[in-house]
Amino acid sequence: MRFLVAILLALALTVPAAAAGLVADPARPAAAVRDGKLAEALAQREGSPVIVNFWASWCEPCRAEMPSLQRLAERWRGRGLSVLTVAVGDRPEQAERFLWESGVVLPLLHDPDQALAHSLSVRALPTTLVLDGNRRIVARGRGAIDWDDAAVDRQLQNLLK
Repeated sequence: MRFLVAILLALALTVPAAAAGLVADPARPAAAVRDGKLAEALAQREGSPVIVNFWASWCEPCRAEMPSLQRLAERWRGRGLSVLTVAVGDRPEQAERFLWESGVVLPLLHDPDQALAHSLSVRALPTTLVLDGNRRIVARGRGAIDWDDAAVDRQLQNLLK
Protein backbone atom coordinates (compact mmCIF):
# COMPACT_ATOMS: atom_id res chain seq x y z
CA MET A 1 0.00 0.00 0.00
CA ARG A 2 2.83 2.43 0.85
CA PHE A 3 4.37 1.75 -2.54
CA LEU A 4 1.10 2.65 -4.28
CA VAL A 5 0.79 5.85 -2.24
CA ALA A 6 4.38 6.78 -3.13
CA ILE A 7 3.69 6.26 -6.85
CA LEU A 8 0.48 8.30 -6.71
CA LEU A 9 2.28 11.08 -4.86
CA ALA A 10 5.08 11.09 -7.42
CA LEU A 11 2.58 11.30 -10.27
CA ALA A 12 0.70 14.12 -8.57
CA LEU A 13 3.87 16.11 -7.96
CA THR A 14 5.31 15.83 -11.45
CA VAL A 15 4.10 17.61 -14.55
CA PRO A 16 5.00 16.43 -18.05
CA ALA A 17 7.23 18.61 -20.21
CA ALA A 18 4.40 19.33 -22.66
CA ALA A 19 2.62 21.38 -19.99
CA ALA A 20 5.66 23.51 -19.24
CA GLY A 21 6.43 27.13 -19.89
CA LEU A 22 6.99 30.40 -18.05
CA VAL A 23 3.88 32.33 -17.19
CA ALA A 24 4.21 35.97 -16.24
CA ASP A 25 3.17 36.59 -12.67
CA PRO A 26 2.18 40.12 -11.71
CA ALA A 27 5.30 41.26 -9.89
CA ARG A 28 4.49 40.48 -6.30
CA PRO A 29 6.72 40.23 -3.27
CA ALA A 30 7.54 36.76 -2.06
CA ALA A 31 7.54 36.92 1.73
CA ALA A 32 9.29 33.55 2.04
CA VAL A 33 12.15 34.89 -0.06
CA ARG A 34 12.87 37.53 2.56
CA ASP A 35 13.88 35.13 5.34
CA GLY A 36 15.29 31.67 5.83
CA LYS A 37 17.79 29.68 3.82
CA LEU A 38 16.65 30.98 0.43
CA ALA A 39 17.07 34.58 1.59
CA GLU A 40 20.62 33.77 2.70
CA ALA A 41 21.43 32.36 -0.74
CA LEU A 42 19.83 35.36 -2.45
CA ALA A 43 21.74 37.85 -0.29
CA GLN A 44 24.89 37.00 -2.26
CA ARG A 45 23.04 37.98 -5.45
CA GLU A 46 21.61 41.28 -4.25
CA GLY A 47 20.01 43.34 -7.01
CA SER A 48 20.33 40.58 -9.64
CA PRO A 49 17.61 38.40 -11.13
CA VAL A 50 17.49 34.79 -9.97
CA ILE A 51 15.84 31.64 -11.24
CA VAL A 52 14.84 29.26 -8.43
CA ASN A 53 14.10 25.72 -9.59
CA PHE A 54 12.26 23.31 -7.26
CA TRP A 55 12.96 19.66 -8.10
CA ALA A 56 13.60 16.18 -6.67
CA SER A 57 16.00 13.42 -7.63
CA TRP A 58 13.12 10.92 -7.95
CA CYS A 59 11.18 13.19 -10.36
CA GLU A 60 11.89 12.15 -13.97
CA PRO A 61 10.84 15.49 -15.58
CA CYS A 62 13.09 17.25 -13.05
CA ARG A 63 16.03 15.03 -13.94
CA ALA A 64 15.45 15.57 -17.67
CA GLU A 65 15.31 19.37 -17.24
CA MET A 66 18.48 19.77 -15.18
CA PRO A 67 21.14 19.70 -17.98
CA SER A 68 19.38 22.47 -19.95
CA LEU A 69 19.02 24.48 -16.73
CA GLN A 70 22.79 24.17 -16.25
CA ARG A 71 23.37 25.44 -19.81
CA LEU A 72 21.00 28.38 -19.17
CA ALA A 73 23.01 29.32 -16.07
CA GLU A 74 26.23 29.26 -18.09
CA ARG A 75 24.72 31.22 -20.99
CA TRP A 76 23.20 33.94 -18.77
CA ARG A 77 25.95 34.23 -16.13
CA GLY A 78 27.52 37.20 -17.95
CA ARG A 79 24.18 39.01 -17.89
CA GLY A 80 23.90 38.77 -14.11
CA LEU A 81 21.29 36.01 -13.90
CA SER A 82 21.83 33.34 -11.25
CA VAL A 83 20.20 29.94 -10.96
CA LEU A 84 19.51 28.22 -7.63
CA THR A 85 18.05 24.75 -7.20
CA VAL A 86 15.94 23.51 -4.30
CA ALA A 87 15.64 19.76 -3.69
CA VAL A 88 12.13 19.23 -2.32
CA GLY A 89 11.20 16.25 -0.16
CA ASP A 90 14.46 14.56 -1.07
CA ARG A 91 17.27 13.08 0.96
CA PRO A 92 20.26 15.45 0.70
CA GLU A 93 22.68 12.70 -0.30
CA GLN A 94 20.42 11.55 -3.16
CA ALA A 95 20.00 15.08 -4.53
CA GLU A 96 23.73 15.79 -4.30
CA ARG A 97 24.61 12.45 -5.91
CA PHE A 98 22.25 13.08 -8.84
CA LEU A 99 23.73 16.53 -9.51
CA TRP A 100 27.29 15.21 -9.24
CA GLU A 101 26.63 12.23 -11.52
CA SER A 102 24.93 14.41 -14.14
CA GLY A 103 27.65 17.08 -14.10
CA VAL A 104 25.34 19.82 -12.85
CA VAL A 105 27.15 22.40 -10.72
CA LEU A 106 24.28 24.67 -9.69
CA PRO A 107 23.87 25.87 -6.10
CA LEU A 108 21.67 23.47 -4.14
CA LEU A 109 19.39 24.16 -1.19
CA HIS A 110 17.66 21.34 0.64
CA ASP A 111 13.95 21.47 1.54
CA PRO A 112 13.35 17.98 2.94
CA ASP A 113 10.24 18.98 4.89
CA GLN A 114 8.88 20.98 1.91
CA ALA A 115 8.38 24.09 4.07
CA LEU A 116 10.02 26.43 1.57
CA ALA A 117 8.11 24.91 -1.36
CA HIS A 118 4.79 25.27 0.47
CA SER A 119 5.55 28.86 1.51
CA LEU A 120 6.03 29.78 -2.17
CA SER A 121 2.97 27.84 -3.40
CA VAL A 122 5.00 25.18 -5.18
CA ARG A 123 2.43 22.45 -5.79
CA ALA A 124 4.13 20.35 -8.49
CA LEU A 125 7.64 19.39 -9.49
CA PRO A 126 9.49 20.77 -11.24
CA THR A 127 8.42 24.35 -10.60
CA THR A 128 10.54 27.37 -11.45
CA LEU A 129 10.24 30.90 -10.10
CA VAL A 130 11.83 33.88 -11.84
CA LEU A 131 12.70 36.63 -9.37
CA ASP A 132 13.65 40.13 -10.42
CA GLY A 133 16.44 42.10 -8.71
CA ASN A 134 13.98 43.26 -6.02
CA ARG A 135 13.09 39.67 -5.11
CA ARG A 136 9.64 39.83 -6.65
CA ILE A 137 8.26 36.79 -8.45
CA VAL A 138 7.77 37.93 -12.06
CA ALA A 139 7.14 34.52 -13.65
CA ARG A 140 6.42 30.95 -12.72
CA GLY A 141 7.04 27.79 -14.71
CA ARG A 142 5.27 24.56 -13.89
CA GLY A 143 6.71 21.41 -15.41
CA ALA A 144 10.00 20.72 -17.15
CA ILE A 145 11.14 23.59 -19.36
CA ASP A 146 13.51 23.35 -22.31
CA TRP A 147 15.91 26.08 -21.19
CA ASP A 148 17.77 25.77 -24.50
CA ASP A 149 14.72 27.04 -26.43
CA ALA A 150 15.33 30.50 -27.98
CA ALA A 151 11.75 31.46 -27.07
CA VAL A 152 12.60 30.98 -23.37
CA ASP A 153 15.63 33.26 -23.74
CA ARG A 154 13.44 35.94 -25.37
CA GLN A 155 10.85 35.59 -22.61
CA LEU A 156 13.52 35.96 -19.93
CA GLN A 157 14.91 39.06 -21.69
CA ASN A 158 11.45 40.64 -21.61
CA LEU A 159 10.76 39.66 -18.01
CA LEU A 160 14.09 40.89 -16.69
CA LYS A 161 14.34 44.27 -18.45
